Order: sequence, then C-alpha cells, then structure tokens
Amino acid sequence: MIESFFTILTLISCFSIGTYAFFHNKKDLLFLLLLTASFLTIIRLNWYTSALSLSLLILSIVFIKRTSYTQMVTFSMFGSILFAYFLLNFFLYFVVSNLLLIIVCCVVLMCFLAINGIFEDDLEKYLIYSNLIQTLFVLLDLSVARATGRIMRLGTIQIFNYTFAGSLLFLTLGVLSKDNKRKNISKLTGSIHRNKLTSICAVIAAVSLAGVPGLNMFVSEWLLFRKSFIINPVITIFGIFLALLLFVMYFKIVYVCMVGKSKVREHSPKVLSGICVGLGIICLILGLLPNIQFFILDLTM
Repeated sequence: MIESFFTILTLISCFSIGTYAFFHNKKDLLFLLLLTASFLTIIRLNWYTSALSLSLLILSIVFIKRTSYTQMVTFSMFGSILFAYFLLNFFLYFVVSNLLLIIVCCVVLMCFLAINGIFEDDLEKYLIYSNLIQTLFVLLDLSVARATGRIMRLGTIQIFNYTFAGSLLFLTLGVLSKDNKRKNISKLTGSIHRNKLTSICAVIAAVSLAGVPGLNMFVSEWLLFRKSFIINPVITIFGIFLALLLFVMYFKIVYVCMVGKSKVREHSPKVLSGICVGLGIICLILGLLPNIQFFILDLTM
C-alpha cells in the first residue's frame, strides 16, 4: 500500500508538470515521461533504491541555471516525493537513534533556509529553498512520529499535502513568470491584473505553504506541533518561530502578486488554468475538512 500511495503522488505530480510542459516547453515532455518511468521502476525493485531520488534534489541545486523551468520543477517535486518514500521506509525498518538531535538540526536548517527565502529575489532559488524546507519537514515529521509512535499518519501527511500545494505553487509561478522569463520575484508585481485566476491560485498555494489555518498544509503543521509538544515543549516553541518565518517567506508571493498595476492581459490555456483551480480547491477542501485527509491516509496505509 505504501508503494501504491507514493506511486499515485508521483503520477499526480507528473500529470501537473506534464500539462505545464505541453503548453510551455514540449521538448521536456519526453524527459518527464522517461524520468517518471525510471523512478517508478526503481521504487518497485527495492525501497532502498529510492535513495537515488536524493540525486534529483542535488541536481536541482547544482544545475539550477542549466536546466529549464520544467526540468527544475521535475527534479524538485520528484526528488521530494520519492525521497519521502525512502525516508518513510527507512524509519519503518531501522531503529533511528539521536532523534532529538535530528529534530533540532531540521528546525535550525529550516529556519536558515526560510530566512534566505525571505530575502531571495531570484525565482528559481526561492523555489529551491521552498522545496528543501518541505522535504526537511518530512524528515522532521518522521523523527517526531518515531518518537511518539504514530509514524504512518504523521510520516505521510506532509508529503501528501505538499504534492498538491507544491505543485500548485510551481505551476502558477511558472505561468506568471512566463516560464521563468521574469526571473525575479519582484518582476511579478501586478500579476493580479495580468492574470487574475492564476494569481489567485498562486496566493492559495503560498498561503497554504505558509501554514495558514483553513488550508491543507496547516493540518500537517498542527499535527506535527501537537505531537512534538509531547516530546519537549521547547521543540514546539521553536517550531512556531519557524512557522512565523515561513509565513513571512510565503507572504512575499502574496504581496508581490497583489501590488502594482499592469494594463497588459495574459491568458493561460484553459486546461492549465483548470488544473490550477482544481489543485487550489483540493488545498481548500483538505484544509477545511481535515478528516478527509486522515481518512485517505488511513485508507491507503
């Protein structure tokens, strides 16, 4: 069941990125399909072969200026989803020591990345910071879950929610930046006037990733902080500080999209807009009705 769960998440991400590539960079479609087939084959061999997904996260950082926007998104999303699959199995099959040290290191590193994200204007670097933070969230969740004995639900809820919110952020910013032709976040000012529907979806993605109540990512954070309080209240206090940093980091996207004026009108393909709206609605439903998340996770696990 775990394998099927992560296969579905990978296919959801593949479908979203593939639709974007079809309208913006068709030559990346073959690359996307080959990569998807390769890693789905890998995880069906042995779970530990999915550790190769770490290479995707590394490639997204090392070759950030040598890859297209679609390739960067593919490396980031696939790397996070499949590395989460590896981490979950690792925590299930092995006894992990020094959990408190891992938790502290995760929180400190995430704070460092969030602070960098707050002051980062380069769009691709900003998205890399965001993706690494969400991947570290998975490791943090698993560490807390192992310490509290609720590894399946807490260990999968973060990557489950990130598949939707993260894909939505990548897609909408790709559209608003004209496939990263507007390389800086500051260039996205006035987006609400150029492309209202996509801008609203980008705001939903950013607000969700910021952990605002009523959206799906908040459920992940709420469950994490509640369980971490059992281990040590200090962890929860630092976690709340991290949440505040993330709010500032992601609210930058909301602010940039909403301020400024533009007389230029830009239109997205209806299919791509439909996917963005669909992902946005999912983020809202899973946030407003968190029991749906728990039901899906309990059912698939």
